[in-house]
Amino acid sequence: MFQHMKREEKEALIAGDNEKSKTKPSRSNAGPTPFHRAASYLALDMKQPSRWLIYDNEGSFNGWFDWLPLWMRVGYWSPFVILSIACFYSAIYWFKPQPLEFASTAIDKLEEEEANYFMGMPRTTAIDLALFLWGLVVVVHAKISLGSIGAFPISFTGWSWILITFRAGFDFMAWAAVATYNNHSWASTLAMIGSSLRCVTITNACVVCTIWNFILLPMITFKSIPAGEKRRKFLKFNFGFFMTNIHILNLPLAFVNILNGNRVRLFTMSDLWVAYFVVVLYSIQYYFLMDRLGMHFYPIFNPRTAFSVVSIFCVLGLYYFLFLKWNEYMSIHADIPNVP
Repeated sequence: MFQHMKREEKEALIAGDNEKSKTKPSRSNAGPTPFHRAASYLALDMKQPSRWLIYDNEGSFNGWFDWLPLWMRVGYWSPFVILSIACFYSAIYWFKPQPLEFASTAIDKLEEEEANYFMGMPRTTAIDLALFLWGLVVVVHAKISLGSIGAFPISFTGWSWILITFRAGFDFMAWAAVATYNNHSWASTLAMIGSSLRCVTITNACVVCTIWNFILLPMITFKSIPAGEKRRKFLKFNFGFFMTNIHILNLPLAFVNILNGNRVRLFTMSDLWVAYFVVVLYSIQYYFLMDRLGMHFYPIFNPRTAFSVVSIFCVLGLYYFLFLKWNEYMSIHADIPNVP
């Protein structure tokens, strides 16, 4: 590649002070990161163009993430992050419970429930229907009032809200399949799907509520948005109807009919595996699609700094901690028979 370059030019390139390279910037303008030697970096215009970034946007989609340092948007991934992701994915594959089992909580106790709490539905089913409809109303309202919610479905918050909505929806449809159509086959399938989403729904809601309100919101407010009118508008938007629902009310809404009510059940290793599997799916989207688009919603998980390994393992540990705490809470407060 460098056979036609003079020795002085090669040395200047490695040292980073080549005057010619200053007049002809690379497509990404990326440079050596704090975790890589300057000698290991070559500007993109000196070799084949990188195909990692889908757009030539310096790793900032629509300029939304210009507030992040350039090395966090473009350049090498930390080898420690790569190793951590590989180990996590491997563990999910090797430690999958065999078989995955989930109790059909939506239909197992129908005979014990009040038959006509609301329009012929038991109380728990009526609440599930209300949760399902409310979840849809919030998204539709946001689409109408905001005009565009394109980032919502690809955000972890969006995934969490979708889980809250459709967990309730699957449980309601399971009841309807039995009560209205007497179709026990479909009812069992829908109830099993809804039951499998219980642990990941409440856990994701807790993670979203805590990380957004206590870590990301202060970081974005005071780091990326200048004081004044822009900051006031952002805070007004953040505490508006839509953002309040998906970042604050999401936790109590997820709590309903999962940790309380007469269909409560203890979580098993199958539930924990599903929770981790959803994290795997989102991480694939985040690291291998959104990073290429220049969408860095969660800087604490940035793949270009080794410090993200701490964030990754803290979240994975938090999932296991919450798994234990949910069961402890239900064992004390819920009416579950044969709990030691």
